[in-house]
Amino acid sequence: MFAHKTHARPGIAKLVLVLMLGGLMSACGHVPLATIAKLSQFDMLETDPGALRLAVKYPDAIRIPEGGATMALTIKRKTDGAVLMEEKLAFEETDSKADKAELSQELQTGYRLEIYRIPEENVPFFRSFQKHMASMSKSDREKIEGSLSIGVTGCLLTDEKPSEVRVSTFLKAAELGGFVTLLRNFDLEEQMAEIGDGGGLERCPDAA
Repeated sequence: MFAHKTHARPGIAKLVLVLMLGGLMSACGHVPLATIAKLSQFDMLETDPGALRLAVKYPDAIRIPEGGATMALTIKRKTDGAVLMEEKLAFEETDSKADKAELSQELQTGYRLEIYRIPEENVPFFRSFQKHMASMSKSDREKIEGSLSIGVTGCLLTDEKPSEVRVSTFLKAAELGGFVTLLRNFDLEEQMAEIGDGGGLERCPDAA
């Protein structure tokens, strides 16, 4: 997995931004060097959750089911790694022509490109998470580590499994000035199998 420490505001403990697909990173996936530099501008405490967008490019042979694109907010104790708080939020698909236009170079025959956002009803929770982290005392902040993780799962439209399912993901935030590539050509089948998520890709329940 790829972890990147964000720049902290004065008096705020550094947070860890964990960006992952299907739970784990793979040597088969590629994290562009430009992404590492860009993400240094991302501030989990100040980013506008309403402006966050996740884009997923995936083969026509699969679908990202409802609730298959998620974000997890976690707080752990540094001393022993104990989880003090963990909340998973599902993204919802949004039909944004403007967002898709920003990624027009990614449009490719045999692939779909979908854009996701945090549902409006979950934005207040994200803001409360930010407020909670920012309001902690300096001594308490030094004892914990906050993380944000992004995950994607998929299902097959046919009984036949392809040899590999290459997926690319992109993140957009107000401070990033547009979409940045998180992972390119990531083997989703391989990683879902590795983390034991249903034994890898399975047929979509509603597939014809």
